[in-house]
Amino acid sequence: MRPPQQLAPGPIVEKVRGLRWAARNLAMDLRYGGSLAGTEPASSAGTAAVTNSQYSVLPHIFAGRIGSSDVLVDVGCGKGRVINWWLSRGLHNRIVGIEHNPEVAKATAARLRRHPNVTVVNEDATRWMPADATLGYMYSPFDAAVMGRFKEHVARRFAGRGFRLLYWNPQFVAVFVGDPRFETQVVELPPGTDSRLQGTHRRYASIALLA
Repeated sequence: MRPPQQLAPGPIVEKVRGLRWAARNLAMDLRYGGSLAGTEPASSAGTAAVTNSQYSVLPHIFAGRIGSSDVLVDVGCGKGRVINWWLSRGLHNRIVGIEHNPEVAKATAARLRRHPNVTVVNEDATRWMPADATLGYMYSPFDAAVMGRFKEHVARRFAGRGFRLLYWNPQFVAVFVGDPRFETQVVELPPGTDSRLQGTHRRYASIALLA
């Protein structure tokens, strides 16, 4: 006897699923001070527009990767959704958000000011990273040329002690692949993570600067 065929979800089912994810995003946003929906224009050539990571992917990307002594850095933190998620996990780690857009950085810092372990700075991550950082995250904030500058800055800044970067939607991961200073692995998100995600949004890269 043949097992029953599973039909692909129709457009109505997909729309309902999308609305559920949007509602979950909004609920988490509101828990930390207000909706973060919407985008802001790029602040300079080679940087992406300010937009949000999806909460749905973060449990998979960070599973088993955050230690109690890690200093966490969100490169291109935007409105701070990843920082929200870290806080929601009850983490007491030092957290640094780096945002190139000055107005967005100011608003994010103000929203998260009641959390003493969080610092949000208006800086260029290709020139500035906190010296004590150990684990970074980014949601494809740069084009290939700027990513190359960022890579070189990381290699210099953390030479001799290492650094790990988790990179969702790794459009320009080729900048790291083949560089012997880095160990790079591209990982597929598990099936069913979030049906809205397509293409490179279904992947992330784990990039380790070798000590």
